[in-house]
Amino acid sequence: MTEKQYRTTEQFLEIVDTMENGNMSQAVLACVEYGFWAVDLQRFYEQLELETDIWDYVQLVQQAEKLRAKE
Repeated sequence: MTEKQYRTTEQFLEIVDTMENGNMSQAVLACVEYGFWAVDLQRFYEQLELETDIWDYVQLVQQAEKLRAKE
């Protein structure tokens, strides 16, 4: 049985691609599923030096927090 991975670079890039393709709700679900919190998103954003608009991440974090609060 393979242990589930959390907060990997591949997962982060999947979230970014999903956001950039205009599917924020799917990106939010992936963010929660993969265990990404604001600090994790910030760390990957800075390490990978992406040109994605930082405000997309703000929106992602806000929506992920709302989803977590409902669970």
